[in-house]
Amino acid sequence: MGELIKLSNQIQNYAWGSHTTLASMRGLSVPSQKPEAEVWVGAHPSAPSTVHASSGDIALDRLVAESPERVLPAGLTSFPFLFKILAIDAPLSIQVHPTDAQAVAGFEAEQAAGVALDSPHRNYKDSFSKPETVIALSEMKILTGVRPADELAQLAQGLELDWLKPLLGAGSARELLAAIIHMDDDAAAAAVAQTVARASSWAAAHPSEASALDTLLARAADLVAQVAQKHPGDRGLLVAVVMNLVYLAPGDSAFTPDGQVHAYVSGTAIEIMNPSDNVMRAGLTPKHIDTEELIKILGEQQAAPEILRAEPDDASVSVFRLWDERMSVTRVCLNDDSVALTLSGVAAVLGVSGSLTFTSAETSIAIEPTESLLHIGSDTEVEVSGSGEAYIAAYV
Repeated sequence: MGELIKLSNQIQNYAWGSHTTLASMRGLSVPSQKPEAEVWVGAHPSAPSTVHASSGDIALDRLVAESPERVLPAGLTSFPFLFKILAIDAPLSIQVHPTDAQAVAGFEAEQAAGVALDSPHRNYKDSFSKPETVIALSEMKILTGVRPADELAQLAQGLELDWLKPLLGAGSARELLAAIIHMDDDAAAAAVAQTVARASSWAAAHPSEASALDTLLARAADLVAQVAQKHPGDRGLLVAVVMNLVYLAPGDSAFTPDGQVHAYVSGTAIEIMNPSDNVMRAGLTPKHIDTEELIKILGEQQAAPEILRAEPDDASVSVFRLWDERMSVTRVCLNDDSVALTLSGVAAVLGVSGSLTFTSAETSIAIEPTESLLHIGSDTEVEVSGSGEAYIAAYV
């Protein structure tokens, strides 16, 4: 028989987080003292969820280690995903995640070298890859992959970016990124200053176009201004300029594969990924940057993502398909209503608005924003009732 168990989750206080978004979700009337960036649901040892079982509270990673046959579907040896709410008030670091093989090799090498897991210079926190899908809860701006050649040429010409023009003949997206990352400090600083000045001049000369934000140059100039304000002088701005700038509407989803350069610029979102915290950074961060390791794991191609929506998109229960056919994210959105559904495999429910109650033959658990419940064991029929919105990550 399946089990439903209440979870509590940790909040990560990264510098790019919001003082109001997650606080408001939790019903707090004042901003949080620290920026609140992410709610983590999962068993990652850096911030595992707490399981509130009848036998007492226990960290989810410990429960998995002690009773894997109780928690995990057949064939798994670790918790299969990390599920998050993101509250983005400033652009995240530009980053890339490794493949499975790269993660295993990098983790084992740093272990053998004696690099502490909590060292700020550690690249590989675990031995997993980190493909991920983001689902917009609000309007979002994201950077992902590298712009096609015609867009790069328009930017170089329209914003008069002298540093970019010689790089337009790069043989691949990876080669272009490597050339920018390898710029010496003086050249990079001059290129950043030029980019900020030229984008500002263009916006001043085209006020109506700049305010409408409906052209490539207008959006690029706006991005430069936003990044420069939050990260003044950071050479990561040069990487951001050549990346695809994608606007997501609420309900849009975008997949980021291993090896893809990406960063989230603004907005609130659900994110699901492999259970990893392996991040190689290219800029817009005070954290450790290992440029050579980053270039090593960059994928050759850096195409823009296909924007997808749940199926059926306008229903009270709808499903986002993911990169692994055994994984899915289900959205439940009710307005003083109820719906029956089946929870399968290992699944985590995460509330984002209102209040929804999940009732099985054995128990009833209410979920409010940032709260979660865990389903483990065999398929369980539940009735979901109330008014609110929640997302269910599942691996079967």
